[in-house]
Amino acid sequence: MIIFLVRGIYAALASIALAFEVAPWTREAFVRYGKTRSDPAEGDGTNKRRLHQQAPRSAPETDLLSWFSQQTVPKNWFWHFYLVGAVVGCLVALDLLGRTLGQTRSLLDLCSEMVPVTYLRQSLALKQSVDGGIENSPGSIKSPHMAALLTLLMYIIHVALRLKETVRDQPKTDARMHIGQYGVGIIYYIVTPLAVVADAYCVPGWTMPPVWAALAGIALYIYASVHQWRCHHILYRLRSRAMVRQSIEHKYVVPDGDLFSLVSCPHFLCEIVIYVSIWTAAGFQATTLVWTICWTVVNLGITARETQQWYRQKFGPEYPQGRKALVPYVW
Repeated sequence: MIIFLVRGIYAALASIALAFEVAPWTREAFVRYGKTRSDPAEGDGTNKRRLHQQAPRSAPETDLLSWFSQQTVPKNWFWHFYLVGAVVGCLVALDLLGRTLGQTRSLLDLCSEMVPVTYLRQSLALKQSVDGGIENSPGSIKSPHMAALLTLLMYIIHVALRLKETVRDQPKTDARMHIGQYGVGIIYYIVTPLAVVADAYCVPGWTMPPVWAALAGIALYIYASVHQWRCHHILYRLRSRAMVRQSIEHKYVVPDGDLFSLVSCPHFLCEIVIYVSIWTAAGFQATTLVWTICWTVVNLGITARETQQWYRQKFGPEYPQGRKALVPYVW
């Protein structure tokens, strides 16, 4: 069943990320990217030697693992993630739009035929109370297609805006990320459009969300999107100014303005809030989307922690001591 597959992918990704964050060597090799992956003053060669020195020496596979830890791709390739997310999201939207208009049979309808019998039996009573009778067979669950399209549209707009920012607005850098992180990003943006709408088509008892939930989700979505845009462009301006500086010592400065006064990574916080807003617009029914949110919290939480540590090491007492990593006034 598609929802169990998607949830399993999120659980596996989160487990791997947390496991790699524990050990210093795997953290440096596979988790960190961009400015936190290596000191700009050291260069790639020194960083590779440090990774080789940190690698464990007890197993014969060490050389291969050390080699793999050094395989990186440009961080500028982030736009690939958003392109994949936008394309997959649009394909799913077209599929669902045809199903909503009654012109075609959605491919996602097939997942309702793969629901385990025990799961259907447990959900049958709830489904009868919602649909008003038992005449709806398990293979033809009534789905609020327009609500699913609304949440999917919110997702597509989000990744399209991020695609535009990374291609047109974000200055190019020499920063790198591990090839495994690149693969994780591609997988994430393939499965997330499915996670947004899967429950609406696969879970009995899914109903049209109330109007207040849709409006609240849209309002929260707009708020988070606006602040994320502002925070991204604060970073873009700082990066553009840094590119004209010749001294490594002054290449980075402390970001300030908007939500940076509260946390070190407000753009990560806004990313999480955006997915929460999509879940809200779905009437808090998209359980698979909760798994998406959990993975996003784990992934961005780890990155926010690494970024916070990097800022404090880089700027020392100049960095605002009361500024949290991700959650204002908490952490």
